[in-house]
Amino acid sequence: MTERLYEGLFLVAATEAASEWSEIEVQIRAVIENNGATIEYAERWPEQRLAYPVKGVKRGVYFLAYFTSDTGAIASIRSDGQLNEKILRMLVIQEDFLKVEMAKRKEAAARNAESAARSAAEANKPPAESTKPAPDATEPTTNSESTEDGDAGETATEAVVAEDLPTTTTSDAQADPVEAPVEAEAPVEAEAAVEKVVEDAADEAVEEVASTEEETQ
Repeated sequence: MTERLYEGLFLVAATEAASEWSEIEVQIRAVIENNGATIEYAERWPEQRLAYPVKGVKRGVYFLAYFTSDTGAIASIRSDGQLNEKILRMLVIQEDFLKVEMAKRKEAAARNAESAARSAAEANKPPAESTKPAPDATEPTTNSESTEDGDAGETATEAVVAEDLPTTTTSDAQADPVEAPVEAEAPVEAEAAVEKVVEDAADEAVEEVASTEEETQ
């Protein structure tokens, strides 16, 4: 007998496919493989509305399988498929273009799987970290730094300005030969003037008293 590539299309009710597809797929594969055939590629088609009801079913799911088999085993495959209650209808064909068709479907399935994997990886990718550089420790800041005694220290900018300004110290005031003595002698002159006024007043009072005594005598 001669082995050839066949295409098998199996129709399943949509309601049963939704609830127990894994079991149904196992049964369909068994119909093919139990008769000595080898499945090369298989895929499940999406649920769809049928062109006309099949055994009262209006919506169904197709299972497509490409398999190699002896020509003599095809009759047994068709018979086992018709006896399976889950399979509403099946079609098995053999054409020369099936190899090309199977290759196209394999390639399309591979692209879809790669796209799905890439989308899943993008969805699970953590958010990108911020690329904003950290502030340089050597740059001046405007926040005041506390000193050891608890007072607020100068900012870096204020410190630079303070270095450019002239400062006046106690030693500079003491070195001035003019202002320091004037400030020291001012109180002494005032006291001397007060004492002179008091002495003059006392002399006048003594003279008045002496004059008065002479007049009374």
